Amino acid sequence: MIIIRLVDKVLFAGLFILLLQVPVVTEHYLQHLNGFVDATNSEVRHYQTLADDYGYASTDKMIETLLRNTDPLIRDDAAHKQQVIEAHETAMQALAVLRQSNYFEQAWFFAQPGQYDRLGKVLTLYQPSLPLHLDAVGSALITTVIIYLMLALPITLRRRKQRHLYRPLG
Repeated sequence: MIIIRLVDKVLFAGLFILLLQVPVVTEHYLQHLNGFVDATNSEVRHYQTLADDYGYASTDKMIETLLRNTDPLIRDDAAHKQQVIEAHETAMQALAVLRQSNYFEQAWFFAQPGQYDRLGKVLTLYQPSLPLHLDAVGSALITTVIIYLMLALPITLRRRKQRHLYRPLG
C-alpha cells in the first residue's frame, strides 16, 4: 500500500512538472519565432522594394511573373521568395496567437501537427525550468489535478469494487 501511494505521488509530481513546462516552452518558442521573423522581415521588405521598383502591384504579382519565366534559375529563385514570404506570414500569425493566448490555448497550439517541426527545433535547445507567472502555475496545477483524477479515478473505483466483492460476510 505504501508503494502504491508513493507511485501515486511521484506520478502526480511528474505530471505537474511536465505541465509547468508549457508556459516556459511558449517563451522559448516566442523567442525562436521573433528571431525568425526578424531575420525574414528584411528579406520580405527587400522583395517588396523590388516589386515597387520594377512596377509590380505586389510581391505576389512579381513572383507570379518570375515563376512563368523560362529560365529555371529565376523560377527557383521565385519559388524560394514565395516560401520565405509564406513562412514569414505563418510565423507572424503564430506570434499573434501565442502572445494573446492563455495556458490552454498555448498547449493546444503545440499539440497541432503543423507545429511539431519548429517545436522540435526549439526543444533541442530547451532547458526545463519553472514559470514565474502565477497564472501559469495555477493553470498547470488545475490541469494536473484534472488529468490525474481522470487517470486515477477508474483505478480507485475498480479497487473499491474489488474490496467490496471480496469482503467477508459476517
